[in-house]
Amino acid sequence: MANGRDFTIRAGRREDAAQATRLWMQSAEEHTEHDQIYATAPGAERVMRRFLADLTGSSHSFLFVAESGGRTVGFISGELREGSPTFRQKTWASVDDVFVEPDHRNLGIGRALLASVAAWAKERSADGISLQVAAANERGRRFYEVLGFREISVYEVLEF
Repeated sequence: MANGRDFTIRAGRREDAAQATRLWMQSAEEHTEHDQIYATAPGAERVMRRFLADLTGSSHSFLFVAESGGRTVGFISGELREGSPTFRQKTWASVDDVFVEPDHRNLGIGRALLASVAAWAKERSADGISLQVAAANERGRRFYEVLGFREISVYEVLEF
């Protein structure tokens, strides 16, 4: 558990899935502003609630939540993933989703969420943290760069 000025980061529990899903839906809206490819499917909220709840039951996946004033204001989730067998073997704590409510940004919550993942990953002998960020999300890309992340691949799509 990590404490900031006005927030706490802790490991997520199954009952945190509903609030993490609420935040995920906000994140999806922001992503859709970056590109319509991120538009959610019907039933996405229900699927995410179940998915996030299931993460809490596995030693190979993570869900951390940020709380402030008794409310969940941020979360991060993902799982351990092995790199390609054709390259030197690496294990990554792969971040699938991270989000902090706009009113709680720039307080160190995102940094603390990623630090929680780093500690979790080190306990499991992972080689590092990986994530994808929307190309148009300049703010997010700058944030990750400041934390020491580097771009190693570009994900491209061709829609028909």
